Amino acid sequence: MSERINNSIVLMGCKHCGKSTQGKLLAEKLGVNFFDTDEEISRIRGVNFRVLYKTKGVAEFTLAEEEACRTVMKDNAEQRIVIATGGGICDNPPALQALRDCGTFVFLRLDIKHSVSRIMEKIEETGNGSFTNVPAYVLNENPTSLKQIEDILIKKFQTRYQQYQAIADVIVDIKNAPIEENFKTLLGALNINNSASESIK
Repeated sequence: MSERINNSIVLMGCKHCGKSTQGKLLAEKLGVNFFDTDEEISRIRGVNFRVLYKTKGVAEFTLAEEEACRTVMKDNAEQRIVIATGGGICDNPPALQALRDCGTFVFLRLDIKHSVSRIMEKIEETGNGSFTNVPAYVLNENPTSLKQIEDILIKKFQTRYQQYQAIADVIVDIKNAPIEENFKTLLGALNINNSASESIK
């Protein structure tokens, strides 16, 4: 692991694992600023990050994500911060490199079946055979049924889990449980006690 510049914490994981929720709680606990890279993409590009992905494609979104990560780090070079990343940042080496020296990579590992279930709950099939609330990367594979969507998600998440486990400094098993319970687990994994000033080891 390279030397940490400012001891920041970078939360990673697949969609619906709680990165933003836990990140905001952690930032409040530590008394530092919180950033969400997807929100930074929207701010910098002036368009919602999901819209950017759908209208400009993967390549442009990847560039925007890298830009967002570099901007956050440049603007907070001397400060400790907490960062929540997008679910697919594991496929963006330049963005990861922009964050690599800032601190600890933390993988919030929610069981795949729970992650997929949380996405599937919001998906609806319309009368013309299309679907709503489906991640763009899934739609790119032109699924024709809910079962195909679920299969694509499971396959994608299995790949991403392997990637996150390979790059993470700390792996935290997130349960399908109350937010407070998972936050205690996160604090324990980072060796942070009831003192907000305590640093991770």
